[in-house]
Amino acid sequence: MANPSSPASAPDSTQRACLEALAGAGLLALGAQGGDRLVHVSAPLAALLGLPEVPAGASLLDFVAEADRARVRQALASRGEVALEFLAQRADGSLFEAELVGTQSMLPDGEATVFSLSDTSARRYAAGELSYAALHDAASGLPNAALFRQRLRQAASLARRAGRRAAVLVAQLDGAPLDEALRAVCAQLRKCLRDADTLARLGPREIGILLAQLGEREHAAVPAVRLAEALAEPITIGGRSVRVAVRFGIAAFPDDSADPDALVDLARAASRQAAASAAEHYAFAPLPQPGAAEPPAVIRWEQRFEVGIEVIDGQHRHLLELINRLAADLRAGRDFDPLLDSLKDLVRYTEHHFATEERLMDEVGAAAERHRAEHRRLEGSLARLALRLDAQGMSESSRFLRDWLFRHIEEVDRPFAAMLRSRGVS
Repeated sequence: MANPSSPASAPDSTQRACLEALAGAGLLALGAQGGDRLVHVSAPLAALLGLPEVPAGASLLDFVAEADRARVRQALASRGEVALEFLAQRADGSLFEAELVGTQSMLPDGEATVFSLSDTSARRYAAGELSYAALHDAASGLPNAALFRQRLRQAASLARRAGRRAAVLVAQLDGAPLDEALRAVCAQLRKCLRDADTLARLGPREIGILLAQLGEREHAAVPAVRLAEALAEPITIGGRSVRVAVRFGIAAFPDDSADPDALVDLARAASRQAAASAAEHYAFAPLPQPGAAEPPAVIRWEQRFEVGIEVIDGQHRHLLELINRLAADLRAGRDFDPLLDSLKDLVRYTEHHFATEERLMDEVGAAAERHRAEHRRLEGSLARLALRLDAQGMSESSRFLRDWLFRHIEEVDRPFAAMLRSRGVS
């Protein structure tokens, strides 16, 4: 990333005046990237990234979580305007949810993407949409169950894109006067975790740990042993020696479940199994048995799925209703013809939804090639799934479409909706 104070890389007076004018309009965290390096970094952007000054020759990609770098690289290389959300990484390794809005511009030293970067979680807190107290446990200061599940869904989305895994560890803390010992216990556990991992209080004596970046399912056993051993030694609280017995239950995404919300329950059950069997430190959730695919459970529409564009949210809601209807028909063992009709309705409405989104792209003059390519990929996948028109094939189609819908909302439609709102569409 170019050092903004370096004469060799600083923009000339015309370029600087342009960027400073934009900053004066309220877009404070501004930068410009030409090729593989940043050619301008405003002071607020450097502060957002946690830098006293920006090292020469660095790129915005240096501050993007590994799993999202390919998406951001593609966006920076695209023509026209870009808007997307991703997981950013500060200089100290801490992560934050970021939104990038930019456009290709011809600057005096060549073509570059001029962009603004914002910390979306900080913005939501400032707007009063999120409350620290509502998402953290008062006694320990740790994230609570609501924030833990929110981070788990995000970690699963990133793991899916990167072809990696995430894992949940759950344990009951027994054998200690917990109200007094909780902060000391959590401090001891925190020492054994990476910055990207989340330690949370899920219940009065229950803690949860999210391992956000995992190679193989079995690798989750390593931190489980390390954490249990860290608590094996007595902890001194108020002059007293306290011991905390702990056994972890482990559930991995996507091995144990492709549904992030199910992982906590699976890990909780595994922790009970570990305690009942006197396992040394941990027990894994039992892997799903091979065989006929079980239809996915019904998922109700929630506010967290909304992207803020009325017509898109309405169509997403109806898509979920059709997916749930197919799943319910499969569970009820309905005859083949009604199942086929449900699948056809779902495919037709999916095509209608794509046409609506692409019409909106055309109306606002957005190229959105990645978005269109995502539509074409899904159409190809549906065509392949349609070759297996039996109950198991339809069950797999139903699960695939449900998982795709939530991934598409999070990864593609949310930044697309941000761009639409910026152009006056609501």
